[in-house]
Amino acid sequence: MNYFQVLSIVFGSVLILTRLAIQFFPKKWNDFELNTAYTEEQPKWVWVVAAVGLLLVGFTWYKHFTTDVAYSLAVTLLLTLTLLKTSQVLFNYQQFRRFAVRVLTKDRKVLAVINIVAFLLGLGALAMGLFLY
Repeated sequence: MNYFQVLSIVFGSVLILTRLAIQFFPKKWNDFELNTAYTEEQPKWVWVVAAVGLLLVGFTWYKHFTTDVAYSLAVTLLLTLTLLKTSQVLFNYQQFRRFAVRVLTKDRKVLAVINIVAFLLGLGALAMGLFLY
C-alpha cells in the first residue's frame, strides 16, 4: 500500500463513520460536539490537533511532489480542504461554535446537507483507496 492509498482509506472511513454516528446517535453526537469537542471556551487541544493536521497536509503535499503516484492530487486536495474548518475553529471559534449550536439544535437541514456531502466525499475517498491505487 502506498501513502495515498492508506490516506484515502482512513480519511474516507472517518468521513463515513462519523456521518453514520451523527445519523444513528444524534443526541449522543450533539452532547459530544457541544459539551466535549466544542465547549464554550476554545479548548487547548484544538491548537494541537490543528498543528498535527497542518503537518499532515504539508507532508501530503510533499509526498505528492516527490512521489509518482497517479491521482495523488485528488487526495491531496481533499485533505487540504480540511484546513477550511481548521482555520474557522482556530481563528473564529465563537462564530464556529454558534454555527455548530444552530446546526445541531435548530437547523438540522443544514446538517443533513453537510452530512450528505461529507458522506459522498468519504465514499469517493474510500473508493479511490480501494480501487484506484
